[in-house]
Amino acid sequence: MTSTKIEEILESHDLAEFKGLFEESKPSLRLTFSEDKAEESVSRAGGRPLLPFGYEWPRSRSKIPLAFLCQIDLSDSNFKPYEQLPKRGLLSFFYDAFDGPWGNQSDDHFGWRVQYFEDLAVLKHTDFPADLPTSSVFAPCAVSFKDELSYNAITVEMAAVSDGGYSSYEAYLDAAEEIYGSPVVHRMLGYAQDIAGDFRLDCEIASRDLNLDDDFDFCSTEGEKLALQSEKWLLLLQLDSDPLAQMMWVDNGRLYFAIREEDLIARRFEKVWLICETQ
Repeated sequence: MTSTKIEEILESHDLAEFKGLFEESKPSLRLTFSEDKAEESVSRAGGRPLLPFGYEWPRSRSKIPLAFLCQIDLSDSNFKPYEQLPKRGLLSFFYDAFDGPWGNQSDDHFGWRVQYFEDLAVLKHTDFPADLPTSSVFAPCAVSFKDELSYNAITVEMAAVSDGGYSSYEAYLDAAEEIYGSPVVHRMLGYAQDIAGDFRLDCEIASRDLNLDDDFDFCSTEGEKLALQSEKWLLLLQLDSDPLAQMMWVDNGRLYFAIREEDLIARRFEKVWLICETQ
């Protein structure tokens, strides 16, 4: 979509004051789900995951099995331009869909797992643990990919201090649907479609177990340093609420899996942090 067309969309929704957010774009991979009851697709969401024999299913701090969210076949030709990602293998995402951690506390890290399997040949469909909650089982969907330019989002936080107030955020939801073609946006890399605020800053604070006072000044020198550090976080996966996969994160929220660039390059997927946001 051209910048002129985006400007027209923003103006039609009385969002002209936010034009600056859309002046820069980042390449990303847009993920689209389609029904796959036979679980035939390697890249897919829901259903039974492909796992190596003897793999210990990840569990939460309270020993509840994590939900299998999706698996991504990195050998797909769509991933070739993205040099930071491995050139082969399977990237699998799990989350505690039972307790639903927000990711804003340091010990929330027990609530998700991102696992990288380099050799697909040793993987097989694996049944769920017997004690996996039914609410943590999602409908199998094939995942397809396409290159898409992504843009910064107008968050609730931004809207609250804008001329239009909260209604600006509601207007943005309509505008974003025109820009991206759907209210459901699953994405790898690029700009996240943040809901509440900058998820990268939340990742930086929670992963470092920083206890900031309620009156912490983010415009202070320390606040600016924190914001600068947060820019090292990359969006690995944005997973939206999606009725097709029977996924709902709180109230039409989104999950954001993030990783620092140096950890992605070094394949340290245990360093991934997750943030859940909703309106």
